[in-house]
Amino acid sequence: MATTGRGRPRASSREELADAATELFLERGYGATSIADITRRAGVSRASFFNYFGTKSDLLWDVFDRRLAALLAEIDTPEGSLDSGLRAFAHGESPEGLALAIVDARTMGVEDELAVARAERQLRIALVIEERLLRDGETPVRAAARGGGYAAALLGAVWCWADRGAGRHDLGAEILAAVAEARALLG
Repeated sequence: MATTGRGRPRASSREELADAATELFLERGYGATSIADITRRAGVSRASFFNYFGTKSDLLWDVFDRRLAALLAEIDTPEGSLDSGLRAFAHGESPEGLALAIVDARTMGVEDELAVARAERQLRIALVIEERLLRDGETPVRAAARGGGYAAALLGAVWCWADRGAGRHDLGAEILAAVAEARALLG
């Protein structure tokens, strides 16, 4: 495993930062927690924070964004397909930190942050799927409707999984069920 300059394993620093942020958001609230507070609690430098995350919000969305990257990479290739991209999104590490933020949004003071970040990601997914469907020959209106529908299904599945008890349910199964529902509605 690669290490940072001070000998800390890279994966450990990422996890330490996420854990420290979650603790502080619960204790103080999102708005009252600075990046300096997070790095101090995690025992890493400010530079280490920015090696992993661009913003404080990125801490919440890190694992989700890795799933999103797998989806985008898969549907952006000529050999990939929408179905293979949606399956890629369904598999991977579970975004437990995001789930905790969803469930404890009021306590953490992240309600507005989650709403804005969710909308941004949902739009990004919708546009990428729409673009793929247009390349595959769908009409613009149908591609836009299907892109928006699938994007809403993916984010909806994550929220339902969190609300149902993230650690007690399989996110991949939730996502695949949501994709099936979307496919039935959207064709």
